[in-house]
Amino acid sequence: MKSLTLVKLGGSVITQKKLSPPTVNEMAINRIAKELRAHKGPLIVVLGGGAHGHQAAHAYGFGDSSTSPEKLLAGIPLIRHNMTLLSLEVEQALNVNGIPSVVISPFSSVSMHHGVISSFPTDIIKGALEAHCAVIIHGDVCLDDVQGASILSGDTISVYLAKALDIQRIFIGTDVDGIFEEDPRVNPNATLISVIDSSNKDSVLAGTGASTAIDVTGGMVQKTQELFEIANQTTHVAIFNLTAPGRLTALLKGKSTTCTRMNF
Repeated sequence: MKSLTLVKLGGSVITQKKLSPPTVNEMAINRIAKELRAHKGPLIVVLGGGAHGHQAAHAYGFGDSSTSPEKLLAGIPLIRHNMTLLSLEVEQALNVNGIPSVVISPFSSVSMHHGVISSFPTDIIKGALEAHCAVIIHGDVCLDDVQGASILSGDTISVYLAKALDIQRIFIGTDVDGIFEEDPRVNPNATLISVIDSSNKDSVLAGTGASTAIDVTGGMVQKTQELFEIANQTTHVAIFNLTAPGRLTALLKGKSTTCTRMNF
């Protein structure tokens, strides 16, 4: 599908990730919806869980290998409820801003095996895009034939769909400017890595840190590793600061902006 673009909205941006109970960041969501209007082709918007996903997942033992399947399964209703609330907020914002959108929840169709996707049908996604709807997909809890239930992160969804749907552009929105040589929250003078390629890939992974908030999906290390899988000559990948107004617009319009680009 020509010009198919995927934008990942980091949970730390669209939710108040350190507040409990989970609260959406309405101001950020509304601004992001306006910026998304810069894209005129088919669009997939993937939502990170932020407070809505990670807090409930942590409470029910996701991310801890010793948690029983019974406890993991018991967490499904709360995680699903929270993620539904978040996705509907984003859907409403996009529709209000002239981007016809539909939410497709992974729980209803994705199967997992020991934390890894075993089945992820994409026909409904293709159909919605062909109907000129933007597709909103969110990180979710899914049934797992070994563990009972597993968390499917927004980053994993982004990587899977990039391979399955031949997505041309992937923009990963976070709460920092991109990938740094050190954690910028610890060292404010850390150097931004503007381009990651085969020459510096290993050193980048060695310096990437974990999330400072509750995150059961692996933090920045896993995010970076998964994105390496899809960055190639036909898929353009950029990690950027979604809290900085205008940067998403610039990327969507093909203009230069502060970010980390992956070129392999």
